Amino acid sequence: MDNMKLVFYGATSTVTGSKTLLEINNKKVLVDSGMYQGDKDSTKKNQVLPNFNINEIDAIFLTHAHYDHCGYLPVLIKNGFKGKIYCTEGTRKIVELILRDSASIQAYEFKEGKSQSILYDLDDVDATLSHLRSVSLNKWYDKGFRFIYEEAGHILGAANITFDNGTKKICFSGDVGRRDDLIHNPPQKNIQADYLVLESTYGDRLHKKEDSIEILKKHIERIISTNGVLLIPAFAVARAQVLMYLMSELFAKEPQVKIPVYLDTPMGVRATRLYMGMADSLKVDPEQFNEAMKSVKFIEYSSDTKKLARTKKPFILISSSGMISGGKVLKYMEMYGKHENNTILITGFQGEGTIGRKLVEEEREIYLLGHSMEVKAHVEKLESLSAHADRDELIEFIQKVGPSLKKVFLNHGEEETVIHFAKSIEERLKIKTINVEDGKTYLLDS
Repeated sequence: MDNMKLVFYGATSTVTGSKTLLEINNKKVLVDSGMYQGDKDSTKKNQVLPNFNINEIDAIFLTHAHYDHCGYLPVLIKNGFKGKIYCTEGTRKIVELILRDSASIQAYEFKEGKSQSILYDLDDVDATLSHLRSVSLNKWYDKGFRFIYEEAGHILGAANITFDNGTKKICFSGDVGRRDDLIHNPPQKNIQADYLVLESTYGDRLHKKEDSIEILKKHIERIISTNGVLLIPAFAVARAQVLMYLMSELFAKEPQVKIPVYLDTPMGVRATRLYMGMADSLKVDPEQFNEAMKSVKFIEYSSDTKKLARTKKPFILISSSGMISGGKVLKYMEMYGKHENNTILITGFQGEGTIGRKLVEEEREIYLLGHSMEVKAHVEKLESLSAHADRDELIEFIQKVGPSLKKVFLNHGEEETVIHFAKSIEERLKIKTINVEDGKTYLLDS
């Protein structure tokens, strides 16, 4: 069998834009096809086609359906990709939500003069969806090489993928979930591999051991006392649903702090309904999960938005984007971020250049919606809800790959994080670790 080759075209020294080209048994496949997100310098990269021949790609394999792993698919379809796109059924359904949402936002921003071009439209999304093929977990498939999907946790449908060329195996972690996620299953890894491409988002730190319910209770008690709003910027897929389930647990335990909860993110509403329809794929009781989701008021129509503006405080409002880099949460930041009686609760990773990152780093002068604004609301963090494994959980994942593992390639992490994580791996596990470079070819040993 021929050697395998790896080339990374994104998610190098950054946490977005994931695209990795794998040559295996004379075929070229792409693992993930994500958009760059964050500041303008990052998103400009989406305007330039990756430096490979799209027509030569035989197939695409998706680890999961977050925008930075699937959002670029229609661009590849528009520019000549004709093969199949493999993913789990959960991923397939979320991909449809995310791509349609992306196309609608692009059309709106172009119409409003907020952008100069459209990468793809709804027709391109329809064309892309026709290429998607669902696969089952824990089953080997043969397409001239073998591959298998295993549960990764993180979000609904997420998986790690192992490829086998007949003499050696390589695993792509995708994004590794938490061993104790509130609603998602823990990551599994039963198939040993010789090589591992591993995400490193939180590779240089440990998540705080904190009681999420108690922390949430404290913040709700504050806005009850100040007659304010608890604004929670949250990723529409997975994080919003975890938060709503957490609140239902809190209100059941401490009914005296039960106040209205609203969800205002169009994609988040659709994703929640999708989660409800696939609740038997989660680790929680499906009936209990669906009851928790039904207890939240979804903001879906302009009349709902107007009612919310007149709603008596206190209340909780979940909106996206999770990094406060776009979406409806910008409007709510402008409305509620100015006032000391409100609280902004940050619940996830905040990329470089985002408003969320500035707030976490204690900057209070921000620029949004065309003007500067001083944030006077309290800014708090709830770190234990992260959907990404921390350093020790990633180390645990490496150990699950087995004793045959020869080398780890680190992607999907900011530069300093990757450097620290690579050092940890080599010191603790004595495994050769590569901090991958964009566009560089890595030839795997015979």
